[in-house]
This record gives sequence, C-alpha cells and structure tokens, in this order.
Amino acid sequence: MTIAIGINAGLYAILAADTRTTYFSKDSPFHDDNSSKVHKTTIGLITGAGFCPLLDFVNNRLATETIENTDSILLIIKEAQEQIRKRWQHYSLTDSYIEETGWIFSYYASIDNEPTLRLGAYHKSLSLDNYSLYGVGDPAIIYPHELTREVVDNIHPDIRSKIIIPQKQSEIQSSIQHNATIIAAVIFALAPNCRSISNRIQIGIHMNGQRGISEITDIKTDGKFERNITLN
Repeated sequence: MTIAIGINAGLYAILAADTRTTYFSKDSPFHDDNSSKVHKTTIGLITGAGFCPLLDFVNNRLATETIENTDSILLIIKEAQEQIRKRWQHYSLTDSYIEETGWIFSYYASIDNEPTLRLGAYHKSLSLDNYSLYGVGDPAIIYPHELTREVVDNIHPDIRSKIIIPQKQSEIQSSIQHNATIIAAVIFALAPNCRSISNRIQIGIHMNGQRGISEITDIKTDGKFERNITLN
C-alpha cells in the first residue's frame, strides 16, 4: 500500500502519491517504483492506494464514463468493489485488500450557482460511510498500513500547518511549488521505514477546469523535485 495525499487550495487542487507498487511471489515481495498513480477522470483528478486490480478498475471507468456528481463516483467505487470481490473470491485476503483500498479525487460542484473546486476521499478510516469532503487547507491522506497511530496522528496536523493557500492568481505558482514540496518531503521521510513507499513522486494539478499530471520523478533530500505540468 502506498501513500496518497490531496490538498484543496481553493484556487487549485493538488493530488500526489509515491510511485511504488508491491507484488507478491512465493518467495518474497518485490517492487515496481515506476507506477503512475495520479489519473484524470472526466470531471477532475483521482489518486488512490491499496489493491491494484480494484484501483485500476475504478480509474478506468472514471476516465471514460460520464460523471454527474460525487454520487456517481461513489456508485462506481462500490460496483467495482463487488466486481473485484467476485473475481478474487477464491483468495482469502480479498476482503481485507478491498477494505484497505481508498481514493482521493477532485471535481467542480455548483455552489450558490458558482463552480467550486471540491476534494473528496473514500476510505474505511474516514467515516461511517467511508466518504469525507475536505475543505480548503485540510489535507486528505490515505496512509500505508506500516505506520503506527502515533506517526499518523502527527502527519496530518504537520502538513496542515505548513500549507499555503493563495489569495490571488499571482500567488498560485509559488503556492503549488511550496505545497508540492511539503508533500514530497513527507514521502521522502517515510520511505526508509515503509516498504510500500518509494522516494519517487507523481503529482497532479486541477485548476480552472483544467488538469495536468507530472512525470514520475525522484525526490531530492530537500524535498524538491522536477515539476513540469501542462494543464489542459
């Protein structure tokens, strides 16, 4: 399981994840650190963490199907869970893999007749119905299972305290660079102690109805990385 992070910064949303996928063989697990985990949907961006067959099933549907609101997204997730449960029913750990899988996604909603950027997340740790909506400046995080409760309880407030929310258009680029570096630094710090996390990152930006996703890139020791994103 990887780590996925989303931030609604008001004028834009940033979604990010490390790039490691863990596979299991009879002898030992092995890793692929070149997995793209931030994807476009027909209404925004999505990233996730957990069981790859389930993540891919949902991402593929959301990339092509018409989505009218968050209810459509949640319905697709729940339908995908049932499909994967049937396909993998002979594996004893399938139910736990499904429960550990979650998503963070961005979209625009009409609020008081104005298009408003929203950030939602679906995971069993979030609420009784697994879904939560995140306000401006409140990071959505799906954690890897290796982390202790003590570490988890410190990460969210630490990120939240460092986020910079732009107040005008001229502040957006510096805010993106700052907030992306915060996320990258967290991933880089966790990687040595979490086998499911790499020190590589991919981020996506959703702004003014446009979306862009970076290439997979290494995180430097200062948390910086190459961030070339074209919005369209």
